[in-house]
Order: sequence, then C-alpha cells, then structure tokens
Amino acid sequence: MDGVDNAVTLGATPRIGARQTYLQRAFFSLMMLALLCAINLPFFISPTQVLPQGGVRAGVADFAGQQPDRVPVRLEGQWTMVWHDAPYAGRSFPISVPGTWAKQPGPDGKPLPAQASASYFVTLRGLPPGSYTLHLPTIFAASQVWVNGQLVSKRGVVGRDAADTRYEWRSTDVPLVANGADIRVQVDVASYLHRRNGIEASPVLGTVEAMRSWGGLRWAQEMLFQVALTVLGAISLAIFLFRRSDRVSLFVALGCFGFIPSTMMLGYDNLLLMLMPDLGLRAMLALVDLFGTASVIFALAYAHTLFPADSPKRVFWALTALMTLVWLAQAFNFAFSTILTTSQVTAYSFLAHASGLGWIIVILLRAVFHRRDGAVPFLIGMGAMFASVSMISVVAFGVAPGNRVAGIDYTAFGVVIMLFSHLVVLAERWAVTINASEVMNEELQQLLEVSSSINGEMKLEALLQKIVEATSRILHTERSTLYLYDAAHDELWSMVAEGVEQKIIRIDAGKGLAGAAFRSGEVVAVADAYADARFNPAVDAETGFVTRAVLSMPITTRDGRRIGVMQALNRVDGGSFTKNDEVRMAAFAAQSAIAIENATLFAEVVASRNYSESILNSMSAGVVTLDVEGRISKINPAAQQMLRLGNDPQADAAAAGARFAAANPWLAQEIASVSRDGSVRNLIDVHVTVSEGQDKDANVSIVPLLAEAGQVGTLVLIDDISEGKRMASTMRRFMPQEVVQEVFNRGDDLIFGSAIPASVLFADIRSFTTLAETLTPRDTVDMLNEIFTELFEAVSSTSGMIDKYMGDAVMAVYGAPLPHMDDSANAVSGAIAMIGVTRRLNEGRLARGLVPLRLGIGIASGEVVAGTIGSPKRMDYTVIGDTVNLAARLQDATKIYRVNAIVCDGTAAKIAGRFPLRELDLIRVRGRKRPTRIFEIVDTADLKAEGIAAYAEGMRLIGARDWVGAEQAFTAAALALPDDVPSAMMLQRVRHALQVPPADDWDGVWG
Repeated sequence: MDGVDNAVTLGATPRIGARQTYLQRAFFSLMMLALLCAINLPFFISPTQVLPQGGVRAGVADFAGQQPDRVPVRLEGQWTMVWHDAPYAGRSFPISVPGTWAKQPGPDGKPLPAQASASYFVTLRGLPPGSYTLHLPTIFAASQVWVNGQLVSKRGVVGRDAADTRYEWRSTDVPLVANGADIRVQVDVASYLHRRNGIEASPVLGTVEAMRSWGGLRWAQEMLFQVALTVLGAISLAIFLFRRSDRVSLFVALGCFGFIPSTMMLGYDNLLLMLMPDLGLRAMLALVDLFGTASVIFALAYAHTLFPADSPKRVFWALTALMTLVWLAQAFNFAFSTILTTSQVTAYSFLAHASGLGWIIVILLRAVFHRRDGAVPFLIGMGAMFASVSMISVVAFGVAPGNRVAGIDYTAFGVVIMLFSHLVVLAERWAVTINASEVMNEELQQLLEVSSSINGEMKLEALLQKIVEATSRILHTERSTLYLYDAAHDELWSMVAEGVEQKIIRIDAGKGLAGAAFRSGEVVAVADAYADARFNPAVDAETGFVTRAVLSMPITTRDGRRIGVMQALNRVDGGSFTKNDEVRMAAFAAQSAIAIENATLFAEVVASRNYSESILNSMSAGVVTLDVEGRISKINPAAQQMLRLGNDPQADAAAAGARFAAANPWLAQEIASVSRDGSVRNLIDVHVTVSEGQDKDANVSIVPLLAEAGQVGTLVLIDDISEGKRMASTMRRFMPQEVVQEVFNRGDDLIFGSAIPASVLFADIRSFTTLAETLTPRDTVDMLNEIFTELFEAVSSTSGMIDKYMGDAVMAVYGAPLPHMDDSANAVSGAIAMIGVTRRLNEGRLARGLVPLRLGIGIASGEVVAGTIGSPKRMDYTVIGDTVNLAARLQDATKIYRVNAIVCDGTAAKIAGRFPLRELDLIRVRGRKRPTRIFEIVDTADLKAEGIAAYAEGMRLIGARDWVGAEQAFTAAALALPDDVPSAMMLQRVRHALQVPPADDWDGVWG
C-alpha cells in the first residue's frame, strides 16, 4: 500500500487529475466545515446576563429591575468569604467570583493559601417571587450549599483537614423559592487534596423554565461533544483496522479516545463520575492527566505523519521524547506521590503540551504555505480551539469585559470546530484517495495501452515520439522530452522534444537537470527550475517556453545500463511533481527502456542485414552460397552477372548452377570436398569458365558455412583478376575507390599516360644513415614503419596519394590522376601535418631514450606525366617529369638551409596569403637552366615576426644591389633569429658582396 500511503498522506499533495484543483478542494473543505459549524452553532448559544451596576457587590446580588425569568443571570462579582483556617480563621473579607482564591489577596493583602477551607456568601435581594434554580459549576474540591441556613446540597465531605475531606467533582443545581425576602446562599469549600480551589466558574441563577432550557442546551453541547469525539475516533479506528498502513487514522483514533476522559470530566457536569460513582479521585485524575498527555502525543504524531514534508524529524522526535518524559513523570507521581503533590507537578506539564500544540500550528502553517491538502481545515480547527481558549482567558483575567463574550460557550464550540475540522480532513483524505485510485486505474489502463503501443513499435523515431506523447499524457504535463545517451560523444541527445520542432537537442551528459539525473542515476525533481543552479535556460530562451517544475528520471535497462533520461516539464495544474508522479514515471520509464532496447536491437539487426546486403551488392567478386544439399541459396549481383541470371536469380539458379558445375568439374569436386571435410580451399589465379565458354582469371575461395548445429552450407567466392581488375586493384592501393571509379569512367588516358598539373612532395629523414648504424635491422624497420604510418595518415588526410617509399624517403602526389584547385594548398597542409606528427613521435622517443627524428620536405607544383608502368600482372601508378625532379632537389636543399620545408615559386604563388611563407633564396637546380625562387614554410612558433620582416627586407635590398642596407637588414634578422641558418648565410654573402660586388649581369643566384 505504499503508493496509496503517499496518496493519503496529504503532505505529498497527490494528483487527482483534472477533477479538482488544490484551491477547489480547499474551498469545498471550508464550505463543509462552515456548514457543520452553522448547523451546530445553535447548540452553543446559551445566553446569560449579568446583574447591572457591576454584578454582585459586597456579597449582595440586587435583582431590582432584573428579569431572570427569560435569561439566566451570572452571579459574578464581589462575594463575601469567611476563612476557616490559619492565618485568617473566622475573619470575613470580600472575594471575587469566579476565580480561584489562591490568586486573590487576604485581609492583610497577602495571597491566600491554596490549601484551606472557606465559605462563600451571597445574598439574593429583590428577587421576584417564584421558583428558581441556582447552578453551581463543578468545584474542584469538596463543597456543600446552604440556603438560609439549611443544607440543600453536598458534594463530597467538607472537612477541616486533608484526612477528613473527600472530593466529588460534580456540578450542583440548587432549587430556590423567592417570596420577596432576602435569600442567603452559603457555599462551603474544602480544598486540601488538589492544587485547584475556589469557585472557578460563574454560578448561574434563573427561573426553573429558563434554567431548564439553558441546562438542556448545555447537555446538548456535552453530548454533541462526546458524540463527535467518539464517532471521529471510531471511524478512524475502523479505517486503520481495515487498512493497517494508514497510521494517520490510528493516531486520530488514539488522540480522540485519549481526549474523552478529560472532556467527560471538565464539561457541564462530570460525566465520568456519573458513569462510575465509585471512581476514586486518584484514578479519575490518572485517567484525565495520563490520557490527556497521551492525546497530545498522538495529536503531534498525527500532524507529523499527515504532513511529513513540513515536519522535521528531529523536532518531532525531540517533542515526542519530552512529552513521553512528562507522561512517565505523571505516572510515577500517581503511583508513589500524594494527589496534591501530583496535581502540583502536573500543573507544569502544560508547558510541554503547549510546545507540542504550538509545533502542530507551525506544521500547519508550513503545510498551508506549501498547498498541502487538508492543511487549511486542520489549521482553522486548531486556530478556533486556541482562539476560544484565549478568549475565555482574557475575560477571566479581566482584559475584556465578560458581557462582550457572553451567550456562547466559546471553549466548547472551539473544540467542536477542531473535531469537525478533522472530520473534514478525514473526508478530504478519502476523497483524494478515491480520486487518486480512480486516476491510478485510469493511468494504469493508459499505461497498459501505451505499453502495448510502444512495445509493438520497432522504428526508433516513431517509438520515441509515442513515448514523449505518452509521458505528457500520463503525468499531465505541458511538455516532455526523451534524451538518449550518445557514448561516442558523451552527450544526451533528443530526436523528439515537444515544442522544439524539427530540431535535435544535444547537451553534455553531465550538464543540466537531465545530465544530473543521468550521471547520478537518481531522480531529479525540481519545483522551481530557475532557482536551481544546474538548470540550463538556453532552450527556454530559444523557444519562448518558461520552465517551472522539472522531473528528470534516468532510463535504465534490465542489466543496469543507463541509456537516457526521461524529462517532464510543468504540471498542468501548476503544482510540483510528487512521489506518485515519480512512481508513475518510473514504471513507464522501465517499459520504455525495454521498448527502446528492443527497437534499438531491431534497428541494429536491420542495419546489420542491410550492411551485409550492401557488402554483397558492392563486391566486385562473385559470391555464391550453397545449402547442405548443394543448391544455390544466395547470390550477389556480381555472381548473377557472371552466371548470366535474370532479374529473379533464384528462379533459374538451379539451372545456372548445373551449367557452371558442368563447365568447371574440377571446381565442383573442390566444393564437394569442402562440404565433406569442412576444410577451406584457396585457389589462386585459376581459369574459370563462367558462362558460354567465357574464361576468366580468378582467385577462388571455398569456405564452409558453420553454425551452432554444425556445417549448414558452403560459400564460394570468385574474384575476377583479369587485366582490368588488376589495374583497378593497383589503383586502389594509391587512391580512394571513388577516384578509381571516376578514372575508369573517364577513359584509359588517365591510367596509361597523361600530362596533368600536380604538386609533388618529397620527405626525407635527416641523418638516417648515421642513425641506422646505431640500430639493429629489426629496430631500423620498426622505426621506419612507425614514422611511415604517421606520414601516410598525414598525406591521406590532406587528399594526397603516397606514390612510393624510397628507403628513408617518401614521395607523395597531390592532383594525380585527377587534378583539383587546391592541390598546392593540400600539399603544404600535408607537409605541416608531417612536421606535427614528427614532433609528437619525438616526444615519445625522447621519453624512451631514443634519438629524435627530423624531416626535410620539398614541394614543387607543375605539370607531370602520370600513368601505370609495369607488366599486366604487376604494375605501378606513378608520376614523372621536371616537377618531380624539382621537388626532390628542394628536399635536398633543406639540408643546406637547415629548414623543415621548402616550396617552389609556383607553389608559393598558388598558396599566397593562406600559409606563412618566407622567400628564402634564388637557386639554380641541377638539370634546370632557369633559376628557381624558393620559399620556406614558416613555423611562427620558432621564428619571430621581426626577424622574418628583417630577412624579407634584406632580400629586397639584394635585388636592388644595396649591399650596405642588405647587411644591416640581415644583421637585424640574425640578432632576432640567432639559430636561423638562412639569416647567417645571407649575412655572410652580402658581406662578401661588399668586398667583391657581383658582375653587372649577375642573375641573383649565388655561386
């Protein structure tokens, strides 16, 4: 019943769908409480009046002008007291009634002793002739009443000490007959056994008929009070017995039953003593005090259990422990102390009671603030009780005149309001429970329908759409979102988010409320999203939506993997998400996890099947699978074309297979052998007759198909290696498949020889010969494989093609066989990538204690001749020409200038402005008559800008034959770049030119 407990524990604010809002339920509760109060209010209107001119004065009640025949009169005022004990024995003095005498001054102004005996006197003067009744409320002592010297009533035994005194706490109705003469009333009170003393409530006098009506109303109040307590307790106890998990009802029942002894004794008359006349004072007080303290404990437990979210456990348990100690102290005193001592100690228990009841008020205020169901009527009931008690108190202490509150028994009515408020709370709890059960049944039906719907959906996007819509419907939210986890990017992504059309949301898996739920694996419920630092308002800002309440729940598979997060935004009723919402979402999330996992698995199976089909369809080799009986079961398009099958290969597969086997009997025998012994056959470069006598050179592989049950068939792979296929195979070693396909589609000229513009890159490992002398042959090969692997990646990632490996050097081509606009830029990018990977390799080599490697790179751009060279069975695709020779020479030049990469002027012109370059020199390359201007690819991390600028200025001044200016410029460059070999070299050259200037026809190339 845990789910129902949450529903009836009103502090959880359960959802009851669209039936009633919180404000509606609060309004109906108040209306019900007001109706009950209005119906019962007449029972608490028992009007009385006071004597004019200040009531009783100097022990005389003057009824001149007073008509007590309709409304009884309260005999309040100044009576006369005769004291019977020390220190005022026999003395007479005025005393106020009502009120205890212990708080009033004696003849000498000092407070009267609490334990003593005394007599109250009042003279009734001017009372119109007739029959009357004088009602004396319960006096908490032994008492007896005399009228004109005759004893007319006796409650207990009025003695002169504790040993002779016996208490009987009952009210008294004294009959009086007025004949015009004064009537003298004497009330003897002996107070030795209990802390209470005196006449604490107002005596009431009226005609017999008036008093009968007034007393009838008071008895109706009493019975209504007792019936309300008993009915509320009985209903609550019945609820608990039928539903043991409802501890709230148990505490209500125990509180009501514990309160009954006090209400029976302290009402209009002592019902407890009327029912059990032989009940002793000690037993009666024990019932009242112990049950009263227990009732307060149960009331505190009731409020705490009803509103657990608003009652901190530590405070609750502290107050419960305090009142338990009070109860134990009371029990100890009743067992081992005198009644007087017990009553004096018990007087201080009201502090603990007040603390407990005060804390209940605090709980209720917090519950009302948080909009908890049942808090409003509960608070009104408690407030009415406190207000009524306070009103009577202010009258008793003279703060307000009694005639302002006369006519209504505020105390009893306030307590009845409190009881009625609990009836309303009880009714509201069960209404909420029933509504919640109905909604739960409806939502369970919805959940079953949705589960059936989503479990039948195998397409992931459609499934996610259904889950999001179902989440909003089940939880009654404005929007919902479902995030799946992308492990590759460590992100949560949403293909379907309500309110965000045609857009995939991606967030870091550890950010936001959804990320917090995913990382922790726990539910994240937030009442105010903008008050939570984890909330990311970016989506709100983009969509215009305002997020208030958020409920985020991780989606976990059966094996414990978290695959995503389900998130609901803003309940339709504007409230916060509850535990019940979390339970419903958890159930739905579990179903969704299964459905998502199934859909994902189905998508993977379909993708795998499609992938396999795609592989078969894209293979140029023929693939044929045979079952255990040798029949063709699967055939790809390449094999279909070889066997000359139509659009429906399965229709004539048997005939085609028979023809193929008849044309290749040796192959049929090989297939039969593989089927028989399960071995693998690899037949290299064999002649296969495919159809109509056509032969093909092919590699044939025959493989058994195995399953858990054993061999289930045979696979035959026929790889065509005729000249065209050999050529394509060769090309694939140098360039991507799409480029090979484009080359073949454009004709043979590109393959077998064509002049095309391209960029050629040569990269050489510096000092490799010296380095290799220190290594073993195996270490040398390992080192070359390590760096060549990285260099290959650098070239391929920049759209280049490795042409060949030449010992410790690599030749790469950009633009062959198909030139592109960015070939020169790609070549330079490839060079920069090579330098970068070499640095990273050197970091690892230095960590292992190895010698670092250095590259020299040369790049030249121009026309090359590209084509395949070799025999039909072994050929290579390469480029030749002056551009290739120039690139090799530039690579050699890097050794002279001690730089990483040099490019020719043609390359520099095509990449100008896109890469940092430095005009290095003008040189004459071996094999070329025309000088070549060369440029360095500048590494700005190594060369300062001012040094590069000074070098460029020096080169300009050399062209102007300004040797002095050139010397100054290169001196500045050498100072800015102290380790730069070109700067030092050019400075040395211009200084020589200052001494021996070049001839007038000098072409700019240094000798």
